[in-house]
Amino acid sequence: MKKLARELCLNKTAIVADGNVPLFSRINAELALTILKVSSAETYNGWIVPDNWVVHKAKLYKDDVEVFDGLSNSLGVAYYSNSFSGEMSWEELKPYLVSNPNLPEGYMFHCMWQYRPWAADWALSMPHRIYETLGPGNYRVELETEKNPGEMLIGVADVRGKSDKTIVFNSNNCHPHMANDGFAGTAVLIRLMQWLDTQDTYYSYRLVIAPEHLGSVFYLRDLPQEEINKMVGGIFEEMPGTQGALKATKTFTGDTKLDQAMANALEHYTKASEIVPWRCGAGNDETVWEAPGYEVPFIELTRCEDQFAPYPEYHSSLDTAELMDEGQLEETLDAMKRTMFILEHDCYVQRKFNGLICLSNPEYDLYMERPDPTITKDLDADAEKWGHLLDCLFRYMDGTMTILDIANKHNLPFERLYRYLNRFEDKGLVQLTFSEMERRVPIRV
Repeated sequence: MKKLARELCLNKTAIVADGNVPLFSRINAELALTILKVSSAETYNGWIVPDNWVVHKAKLYKDDVEVFDGLSNSLGVAYYSNSFSGEMSWEELKPYLVSNPNLPEGYMFHCMWQYRPWAADWALSMPHRIYETLGPGNYRVELETEKNPGEMLIGVADVRGKSDKTIVFNSNNCHPHMANDGFAGTAVLIRLMQWLDTQDTYYSYRLVIAPEHLGSVFYLRDLPQEEINKMVGGIFEEMPGTQGALKATKTFTGDTKLDQAMANALEHYTKASEIVPWRCGAGNDETVWEAPGYEVPFIELTRCEDQFAPYPEYHSSLDTAELMDEGQLEETLDAMKRTMFILEHDCYVQRKFNGLICLSNPEYDLYMERPDPTITKDLDADAEKWGHLLDCLFRYMDGTMTILDIANKHNLPFERLYRYLNRFEDKGLVQLTFSEMERRVPIRV
């Protein structure tokens, strides 16, 4: 995944950019994509697809000596800047310079005008070490940019299951050359889709790779309502490779099967994790998917350290594939695989007996040993938790509780409980009936 992320980072992407074409071509080599196109200047709910923006020249002179060339880095000119030519004093120039003293070597990603083209002005982004060499003097700016009609590209890949109920994954492609936010996230989702394609799944799965917010806004705008109604949940995944714990935001209601499955996977199959309320992670396209009229339950999964400071290199040229830790990428992928395993295997449990079963009888051989002060036993650390489960388990087998309900009630890993209850079914003691994800159909106006 780190290698794939590095390759995806090679492209100079944006909401509308020539670099989006080779990006999707590279992804298409991994997954068969359908490419959707939305023309510049199209609008919906106040959102506007911007033009294709190109920088031809971006020179800064001090006392007639060149001190900065904005073309030295893809982020050297604030995205969607207008052209500007003129002379300025140091005090006049300073508001148009972007740098970060905490990242003295980094170029910062000034992206606001991608989403607010009506507000576009101009700015230069430079490493703070260069900014510190400037100061009072006579400055001249020669900035030439060009904006022409283009197309926003949206890449969609599908894995078909037995049902048309669909789980959606979402990643953005508008952060040029940046890994953690988010081409490493895209790489994780590509590998997840490839794995799902090898499984015998009940649900269908869809990966949508599109510019942040705008891509999802226009994708859903153009999707038939019956297609939206098939979407039972989704995950926006990004920032998978840095050292923070995995952090999942709850869906808007916070009470869906997707919430429960993700919570079980993170609790039992990761080194460190956190579940936070809706929109208390980094915050991204989950607001689009959960918007009125769509209301697709959506989780955001990241390693965001703080909502407003996700990780030190955030939105800078220092967010490279070299930052990515292979183990962290693998753990992110594994957490998502395990969440999907839970959703694919959760079942209601209905007993086929009355009374108390002697589980230790060799006829059943289903007893889970628990600590005994008079007998030395080589038991797992959670043996007492499993012992307490057995005290309660038979009462749960009334067809109203699922395996996931029981696992979360007793703070146990789903997969181990699933395999244990399959042994009950093999003995003819219970019937396991698949528990489908459901959601309220949204009201359209």
